[in-house]
Amino acid sequence: MTNFFKKSDLSRGEAENIVSDTLNKCDDGELYLEDTKSESIILDDNKIKDSSYSSDLGFGFRAISEDTVAYSHSNEISKNSLKQSSESLKSTLKTIGGTYNHSIPKSNKKYYEHINPIEQKSLNEKIEILNKVNNYLRSKDTNVKQVTANFSGEHKSIEIIRSGGETLSDIRPLIRFNVSVMLDKNGRKESGTYGVGGRKSYDA
Repeated sequence: MTNFFKKSDLSRGEAENIVSDTLNKCDDGELYLEDTKSESIILDDNKIKDSSYSSDLGFGFRAISEDTVAYSHSNEISKNSLKQSSESLKSTLKTIGGTYNHSIPKSNKKYYEHINPIEQKSLNEKIEILNKVNNYLRSKDTNVKQVTANFSGEHKSIEIIRSGGETLSDIRPLIRFNVSVMLDKNGRKESGTYGVGGRKSYDA
């Protein structure tokens, strides 16, 4: 689980206090923190054509009072950015009052494993698998002219902070593996594709 305050001048306690103060006269709301890492590796025409990696970090701050919903977001988790978001929400809801609802449904049901598919295998291991797929398909039929195979993975860590210091957290893995093959025989071309994926590991 990501420590969202490890490299920030904002502490968890300060964040909880700002959230509680902002939502004091609201019916509902929360601070939603998200850390997303994603990758994509594509093999095409016997070589790696593209390999990319991205990392995004930020928050969304929401306040609800009666029929009014105020929202602010930032890709910087800092004391200043959260205070600015707080002031923006307060300004939008300054003439509205409500009673915060602390009773939200809770469940400990686990839908998928807390894994990070991106870190389970090295880049070289992933490239090796793509090359094995490429070699296997080409060995099955001399009419195979093109093989495209790719991995795409994502690891999303989230934390929700509600008024009063209540926190909820989750980790969401997501992977996809696709293969497409083109055959050419006597000028006639045919192609086929297949893909699998889900909230699981690359091994699965």
